[in-house]
Amino acid sequence: MLMVPMKKLFRLTFSFLLFIHFSCVKDIDVDQYEEIIFPPSAALDLVYFTLNETSFQNGVTKAGDEVRLEFLDDDYMQDGLVRADLNFIYTNSFPQDFITHINFLSENNSVMYRFSIPVPAGSINNPETVNYIETISGPEVDQFKRAIKMKVEIEMQPNSEAIEGELQLKSKGVFNFEF
Repeated sequence: MLMVPMKKLFRLTFSFLLFIHFSCVKDIDVDQYEEIIFPPSAALDLVYFTLNETSFQNGVTKAGDEVRLEFLDDDYMQDGLVRADLNFIYTNSFPQDFITHINFLSENNSVMYRFSIPVPAGSINNPETVNYIETISGPEVDQFKRAIKMKVEIEMQPNSEAIEGELQLKSKGVFNFEF
């Protein structure tokens, strides 16, 4: 038969009682488990590109791209989208400032949602980075869901500096749903 010294038994019992008394278990209402909601979300790439000085030759100060966002036409997206966080990351080594206009368009090119992002000048040795997040929620989501295309227009703000460098754009959308 295993004998436990009385002092050790007292310590174990006392430690167990302390653990039970101060644990968080007494504050948990396990009947509320149905109220816990983990909203589903999806992260999707939007548009990526790099512009260099050849994009802005012969007095050209604008460049852009248009992409179709077929996923916005999906029933899952249309029924459950409650918020969109759109992240645009720019790296600018041009000595010129840029303004980017982001337009979300319907099939017939009506603007459903828009915003602009200023991108400050950088340099070859010290590029400027902009990390911009546009959050779309509330009533704006219904307008946003009617878009099917995204048009990105980048406009260089000319100055006396030579036009040389790169402007890189990476973008992603995190879409949050509730059902």
